[in-house]
Amino acid sequence: MTELNWNSIGAAEESPVGFLRRVEVGGTAVCLGKTAEGWVAFQDTCTHEDCSLSDGELDGGVIVCPCHASEFDLRTGDVLCPPALEPLPIYEARVEAGDLQVRLGPPPAAAEAVHEREEHVPIDLARAASTGAPSVEGLSLGDVDLTDLGVWEQGVPYEWLTLLRREAPLYWQPEEDGRGFWVFTRYDDIVQMSKDWESYSSEAGGTSLEDLTPEEVEARKSMLDTDPPAHTRLRALVNKGFTPRVVNTYEERIRALASGILAQAFERDAFDWVEDVASEIPMWVFSEIMGLPVDDRRLLIELGDKLLGNTDPEVVGEENLLELTSNDPSIRLLPFSSPFAPELIEYGCRLGAARRTDPRDDITTKLVEAELDGSRLSEHEFGLFFILLTTAGNETTRHTISLGLLDLLAHPDEVARLIADPSLAGTAADEILRRAHPVHHFRRTATRDVTVHGSRIEAGDKVTMWYAAGNYDEEKFADPYRLDLGRQPNRHLTFGLGGPHFCLGAHLAKLEVRIWLEEMIPYLDRIELAGAPTRLRSNFFNGIKRLPVQVRS
Repeated sequence: MTELNWNSIGAAEESPVGFLRRVEVGGTAVCLGKTAEGWVAFQDTCTHEDCSLSDGELDGGVIVCPCHASEFDLRTGDVLCPPALEPLPIYEARVEAGDLQVRLGPPPAAAEAVHEREEHVPIDLARAASTGAPSVEGLSLGDVDLTDLGVWEQGVPYEWLTLLRREAPLYWQPEEDGRGFWVFTRYDDIVQMSKDWESYSSEAGGTSLEDLTPEEVEARKSMLDTDPPAHTRLRALVNKGFTPRVVNTYEERIRALASGILAQAFERDAFDWVEDVASEIPMWVFSEIMGLPVDDRRLLIELGDKLLGNTDPEVVGEENLLELTSNDPSIRLLPFSSPFAPELIEYGCRLGAARRTDPRDDITTKLVEAELDGSRLSEHEFGLFFILLTTAGNETTRHTISLGLLDLLAHPDEVARLIADPSLAGTAADEILRRAHPVHHFRRTATRDVTVHGSRIEAGDKVTMWYAAGNYDEEKFADPYRLDLGRQPNRHLTFGLGGPHFCLGAHLAKLEVRIWLEEMIPYLDRIELAGAPTRLRSNFFNGIKRLPVQVRS
């Protein structure tokens, strides 16, 4: 068989560590790489999307995809960092008498890893859960109303999501002011839906629950509201600014910022965690990456709050609630149907104009200078891009840090575990991200009729995937309702696992959360709640507006 034969590639040239090269071996595209230990060989095509890994980054024994920054272990092929889910085929490489050779079969370590992979939590482990799921006793599907914002303002209704996952994994949710939508709550279904962008489109109807016309979708379309190949091209404009290698260069600066912000906050006896810490860390970081004046950060935070908090009267005012603004044809053309969007767009466009005349080493400059199909982003396209990066780059991580602290304070045993072993901060960051998912759900639109779980989804239907449910799927996470700061593996859905829309800033967000946890360790035994948190009135965004804390002397 071909895969058992050694194939000569040619003379083993002297190449620097990190060198990558694409070759054809028996009709298979193979990527050769040079590590400190020698040559490695693996499938050239990423298992997430059809992109060449020979254009990626070789970092030690890890290959990083150039498109979505998936990371693969070159010893076993295992996915180290999503969005890729499927392992990468690893091949054998050797040098014989100066001749570089490849065999299209897995080396022993890769072959062994294939047999060790588990797709589901073993039944005995699932039954051994120490923290029970929310009680669904007395609940029926008739009690579930995912559009009831008053319920979400009190807390995530995990009992509803548990019931749906068990009894109605595909559920039809009626809407008082809309057409209704389908609800996926199981992990595997959510990942499959994320992958299948041809059946479940982000572009056909946008990603919010509003029922928009094609003209309205087009007017407010950001990268979030596109499908490949358009999405892939747009993402390429900024993707290289968020790869692990680039993001890791920010670590020292992020640590200094986090350390200083925490030290200043803890000089007081009491403070609002959201305003003084959780909103400050990501916005300072975002300001530096984008090249924004740091003094403008409070303005940008306020505008971002108003866009994402468009269902909360305290945030936007009764007159600007989505239920009212969505009736205004001119406002429906704006992102989030928000009357505050033009101010943020205008701010971004002014910044872009400044970078055209005074380019700098920041993401804003990369955006205004980047070419797409031979042309650059229009002012309107740039404004929409700026809104997306501002809200996604600040709001999400801020709420993760707020919800994360709340979770830690409710689990003193895990806090003690982290204090005793700070090396847990890496896995702890993922566990916090799993449980403190900043986005509850995302919407897609069915492009064709699909039958799932015995129900028929029709072309044009709104379909939603609920990360708030999938992150607690008992078949994927052992003891899912237990906070486990050492949880491994932890392939949570928070960043949109499995599809082309995997969060662009996932590496940056995880780095920020990890550094926050590490810098927080000296303070964890000194902080306590000084009152109940005030939650955002939203079934889309998992946010906390205020979190009063006090410092023990």
